[in-house]
Amino acid sequence: MDTGLDRQTDRDASYHMPFELTWERRGVYRRYFGRSTIKERQRSLDLICGNAAFTDLRYAITDYLEVESFEVTPESNEETAALHIAPANMNPRIKIAAVVVDEEIIFWIQRFISLGFTALPYQIFSTVESARFWIARQ
Repeated sequence: MDTGLDRQTDRDASYHMPFELTWERRGVYRRYFGRSTIKERQRSLDLICGNAAFTDLRYAITDYLEVESFEVTPESNEETAALHIAPANMNPRIKIAAVVVDEEIIFWIQRFISLGFTALPYQIFSTVESARFWIARQ
């Protein structure tokens, strides 16, 4: 299991981003908070997939526990799923864990998964600890 050592946190002061990326030794921890918009979720995906370390990542944990509102449409959900095709081909070893208890966000994540744009292992958890446990067992 990744101990979280060798962590680096990215925050772009020039861009309003209600998310934080923490680069860990074998993965990335993405935490959304406040109002989560379509544009900002796409921006976070671009930052992760555009990072030089992306092809070496073994997991991505996305934490939605502090999200107060979640902007989404059926079209944006499908577009985001489609945007995962190329990164999944670049790094087919990555595991994806979502940490969420909000039923609306869970619905949209399940819909994203059901679209079948990527075959990457993707699971939903209610705690970061359970997500990390699942990743460690993979």
